[in-house]
Amino acid sequence: MRAVTLTTFRDVPWNAPFYQRMGFVEVAPGEQEAHLLDALQKEVEHGFAAERRCAMHLRLS
Repeated sequence: MRAVTLTTFRDVPWNAPFYQRMGFVEVAPGEQEAHLLDALQKEVEHGFAAERRCAMHLRLS
């Protein structure tokens, strides 16, 4: 594996801020790959507020 990606809440302290401390970086909306866009869209369809969700990426060495 070269990287790990995930989706999470950007405003919950034990979500995005926690992952940022672990080295993850938020993926900008224009840079999200199809699988991340699909995952985020499905979350919105299940009732999550789009503005509270984000995709994050961690490159592995």
